[in-house]
Amino acid sequence: MGNGFVSYHSNAQKVKKMMVELERAALKETSKILRPAVRARVPFKEGTLKKNVGTWVRRKDTSLQIGVYTRARAKKKGYRFAHHAHLIQFGTKKSKAVDYLRAPVLENIDAIRIAQGKFLKAIEDENRALGLIDEEEEISDD
Repeated sequence: MGNGFVSYHSNAQKVKKMMVELERAALKETSKILRPAVRARVPFKEGTLKKNVGTWVRRKDTSLQIGVYTRARAKKKGYRFAHHAHLIQFGTKKSKAVDYLRAPVLENIDAIRIAQGKFLKAIEDENRALGLIDEEEEISDD
């Protein structure tokens, strides 16, 4: 700097990566709120469907998916496949539909906003942000 030159160092890539990781961490936190809420809405005390409810934070498009395991995933986890999941969600001629997937999301909007707000605030402080980011496996199924 003493010789009249100015040095410019861009942190843009680092900031972009941190923002993506904070977004993923916020979605993981959201899944911790929604997974138990979805399981609680399943109209059976125990069973195949409750065990097959899972959440996934996808890397490709940074999204949270909530749903029921596929036949292959259920088998891999040692669960029986919940072939009747769609019948419970949408109902049949003989049984009423139970919205166990969408309703818990709508009921927990405020809790989701609070949880995700914690991560958005962390963008301002890099050290705090790095403390919130957890690089563990994306598939959660407590």
